Amino acid sequence: MGTFDLIVIGAGAVGSAALRAAAEAGARVLGLEQYTPANARGSSHGHSRIFRHAYFEHPDYVPLLRHATARLESLERESGSRLLHRCGMLLMGAPGCPAVSGAIESAQRWGLPLDALDATAIRSRFPWFDVGGDTHGAFEANAGIVRPEATVRSAIHVALARGADLRTEQRVDAVVEDDTGVSVVTRSGTERAAAVIVAAGPWAPMVMPELRPWLRVTRVVQAWLAPQDGTDASAMPCWLYDRGPGRRAIYGLAPDPTEASPPNGPPSPSRYPKVGLHGSDVLVDPDRGAAPVTNADTDAILAEYRAIAPPLAGRVVESATCLYTMSPDEHFILGPRPGCRRTFFAAGLSGHGFKLAPALGDALADLALRGSTTLPVGFLSPGRFGV
Repeated sequence: MGTFDLIVIGAGAVGSAALRAAAEAGARVLGLEQYTPANARGSSHGHSRIFRHAYFEHPDYVPLLRHATARLESLERESGSRLLHRCGMLLMGAPGCPAVSGAIESAQRWGLPLDALDATAIRSRFPWFDVGGDTHGAFEANAGIVRPEATVRSAIHVALARGADLRTEQRVDAVVEDDTGVSVVTRSGTERAAAVIVAAGPWAPMVMPELRPWLRVTRVVQAWLAPQDGTDASAMPCWLYDRGPGRRAIYGLAPDPTEASPPNGPPSPSRYPKVGLHGSDVLVDPDRGAAPVTNADTDAILAEYRAIAPPLAGRVVESATCLYTMSPDEHFILGPRPGCRRTFFAAGLSGHGFKLAPALGDALADLALRGSTTLPVGFLSPGRFGV
């Protein structure tokens, strides 16, 4: 049984970032991943995720977003991988809708550049969208897509180059803290560390059963769509349309014009716009996995897409499922495990966490190795749920 300064459970978005941060700090760190890095079973896949800074969900995320983007930029430099594509982010909705008004509030509070748009300006600047006359919008030019698989692999590569250890196909059965450290029990044996980070995504409630009342794992469908003939989507931004109370927002990710396609195969799906509905009520056992995508799933997305962007809603090129791990208020849960001083976790990223993963990983590594962090994560404390 080895002894480490830190064990990180999970090597997805947050776990790979924590592994990188701990290795940079000089810690003897072990990562445990039950599958392989950048697998398609959880939430850290799908060719692209949105990154942005004028955050409508809560203005307190903005310092973390700035930190996360800077860390992604430094990871690009160190790894030599292309991780970011700045194509902008367009938010749309009825007057006063939370997506647009919340983004404007964040931008004003933190001095972020953001263009407020009316319906005429939206149709003029972004001719793919057919919006009603009362639609309002906000556009952030310094936003775009981050490539999830490349980001996870790059963070792990940097961590391993700095001395971290990563073991794959390692299922964790228990995490037991005592007065002198933490034991992590896997099906291959037991490892010992001074501290542990749990970043297990949809499997967090299995590693920490006390989280089960606070987390729901749901199935979300994403589809890559070829535009109608004659429509050029290469310069379009990422976008989100807030459809009001009781209706799920519809969002889209810009095509990635730099993504290489196989020399003798069809184009990579990431060269097409990606579309989805935010959230789902379909619960999933992550061990069993989400049910395959059906025609009904993609027909529903196409119908909603045609109402907003008719020239873009052509045919389905590819589709996939993704797991959202939802907290009750749809904000993350990050902090010490209840009743513990050496075990820390992040969970419940609720479908908007990938862009923030570098900041969350840094904060967790700080807490585990130093006992505190200067990153402002207090508003994400599990204490708000009585956990």
